[in-house]
Amino acid sequence: MKNILKILPLALLSLSACEEVIVLELDSAEQRVVLEADLDAGKGVCAVYLRKSGDFYQSNDFERISDADVFLRTPQGEQLLPLYSEGFYYLEGIQVQPGDTVSLRVQLADGQVINASPAKTPYPVSLDSLILEETLSGGPGPGGGNPNNGEKQFSLSFQWQDRAGSSDNYRLKVFRNGRYESEIYGLTDDRLGDGDQITRPIIRNTYALGDTLRCQLLSSDIAYYNYFTDIANSDGRGFSSPTPYNPRTSLSGNALGYFGVWYLSEKIVVVR
Repeated sequence: MKNILKILPLALLSLSACEEVIVLELDSAEQRVVLEADLDAGKGVCAVYLRKSGDFYQSNDFERISDADVFLRTPQGEQLLPLYSEGFYYLEGIQVQPGDTVSLRVQLADGQVINASPAKTPYPVSLDSLILEETLSGGPGPGGGNPNNGEKQFSLSFQWQDRAGSSDNYRLKVFRNGRYESEIYGLTDDRLGDGDQITRPIIRNTYALGDTLRCQLLSSDIAYYNYFTDIANSDGRGFSSPTPYNPRTSLSGNALGYFGVWYLSEKIVVVR
């Protein structure tokens, strides 16, 4: 996947479906279509990855589907997503507005049709500030610092102003020194703070002096939020962790995956 990213258009760099590390529980004999579809409403680009699942834990090199027809429907009509590379479909120049209803339809070569439930385009929300605070020890997660190495470690929090009078859903993403921290699932909504200023920390991970952090706030539709919330819940650690399960999906045809619509706001900070 890294070789593909090097030649993608600049507008696609904010789309990160191929950066997710998601393990789905499947019977060893079962093979299902896996669809990962992102519509960046701000940039007007849609990226769709299509593949077939393999045996559970057999390999991450799943069979890619390159002979499908993928259609995106917006208020302007239905548009075909051209095949950009093996198993990857891409379209830019899409015009959608907050509140617009959009949907996705996939026609497979064997005649099977996969529909994504219509999604409501969210409203854009700006990431106002990033807060770094020195902490006494490194985090216990994969990106956390070592509390015994004597180096200063810092916690990170996002802060933004929620829109009043609407149900808003958010995902927080962090790239440390160019590497996407896929183990972080920063998900929240505004049920307890509609219209308030929201501050949310990045848990488990801490950061060291000199780290460059590219931080993204995604305001998303509810199906995308539910999908990654389920993944986060099944990724718990310790004896009280839940049993892994497949996340909720808005896709028909026994397919796995998601179709998400979101706006992105981004800031970069160097830990000093």
